[in-house]
Amino acid sequence: MVTEMKVLLISTNFEKSPFAVAPLGAVCMVSALKNAGHEVEFLDLCFSRYKPYHIQGKLKKLKPDIVGLSIRNLDNCAFITPKSYFQNDKKIVASIRQNSDAMIVIGGSGVTVSPKELAEYLDVDYAFVSEGEKSLPAFMEALDKKASVDRISGLWIKKETGWKCNPPEFIDNLDDLSTPAYHQINFRKYFSHGGFVAIQTKRGCPFKCIYCTYGILEGGRLRFRSPGVCVDEMEKIVKDTGASDFFFTDGVFNWPPHHALAICREIIRRKLKIRWIAYCNPSGFDEEMANTFKASGCAGVELGLDVVTEKMLTAMGKGFSQNDIRIAYQSLLKSKIPFAVFLLFGGPDENYKDWAETQKRLNDFGKANAVFASLGVRIYKDTPIYDLALSEGIIAKDTNLLTPCYYLSPQLQNKDIVHRLDTLARHEPTWSSPLDWDKLSVRIIQKIMGRFRKIPSWENIEGYGAHMRRQE
Repeated sequence: MVTEMKVLLISTNFEKSPFAVAPLGAVCMVSALKNAGHEVEFLDLCFSRYKPYHIQGKLKKLKPDIVGLSIRNLDNCAFITPKSYFQNDKKIVASIRQNSDAMIVIGGSGVTVSPKELAEYLDVDYAFVSEGEKSLPAFMEALDKKASVDRISGLWIKKETGWKCNPPEFIDNLDDLSTPAYHQINFRKYFSHGGFVAIQTKRGCPFKCIYCTYGILEGGRLRFRSPGVCVDEMEKIVKDTGASDFFFTDGVFNWPPHHALAICREIIRRKLKIRWIAYCNPSGFDEEMANTFKASGCAGVELGLDVVTEKMLTAMGKGFSQNDIRIAYQSLLKSKIPFAVFLLFGGPDENYKDWAETQKRLNDFGKANAVFASLGVRIYKDTPIYDLALSEGIIAKDTNLLTPCYYLSPQLQNKDIVHRLDTLARHEPTWSSPLDWDKLSVRIIQKIMGRFRKIPSWENIEGYGAHMRRQE
């Protein structure tokens, strides 16, 4: 029998733009630790104005044995308007150490993509990568029994001789996991800042995009939650909290189609009155899918294309074709589901002709409600773009990627690249560039949209593009 330990779990994310993201991963860990027999307190710092005060209060009340930091992002992945977050985590660690002798461990997606660098920066001895629902309880059991933690899956351990890292073991049966501790989330706060109830229907991603970290975070093998289990969870949340706006957090919700359709049909069968948004790509996205999405309460689709030309679809390893994009566009337009398109310029061998062709092709397919054009591919270790950047001399083997580094095609590296992207965006009122996203006017609009629960917030972005941008 495991001795009960006291754990303070802190969600460190404080970013609220474009909307506040509820800490799903952290509340999954709260449930896992409680089911393992431990006393757990949860602290969400997203809306905390004076973080040290709230941390000190929790530490004084609980007197924890272990403090776990759930770190969502290292930075905003914005080449033009960069913002890093890990410095804030350093302050949180300092505040903990000033008020407690508890062991500090770190985990979360931000840790998984850069475990060694972040652990060294924060000066902690243990970092958990990928899924932690089994590894953190196993770690605590080992501590309780004074046993070695050297074989705990997904654990990075600081040794005198350097770091020892154990590969993660991905959980096969997701239905066996306990329901996330949603009651720990202040949905009223998140909803007032444009947020949603986060739901995950599967883990793993079979796509091979050359820059993406989903394979690192969740592995390449798909593992599903049963549609009934997913909708049970949604139904309970609606009943218990009154919250009915959901975001499917899967890397690609619509793939494979049979699983996404099964979830939607279960929502329809139960006559569950909700609104939802999801990340999708064009793979398998046809009229049947669009109509089923619509009938189940889909309020909008965020379509991750990144690139559009056949040349760049191949270069970026997207796994779908230009024809797939055309069919997805037509299906969404016919169903009248609002959709936003996300583009990522700057990939291998891309040039300005590719930019112009991208805009022309999308115009030929129809008109999305919004097109968000970003620039520069964030480089992470263990991705193909990392190897390419290394071979081209953009980074070196000892480059610390905790500080963001970006890949940019050699054919695009000139001083007016940002201006050229913004000029391209100004050709179409539904398009925007990174120069728009940090403007005071945009932040005000985001707050208003969030406050009045306008979903999706980008549905009528054409009005902004047609008027406000052209008056500057």
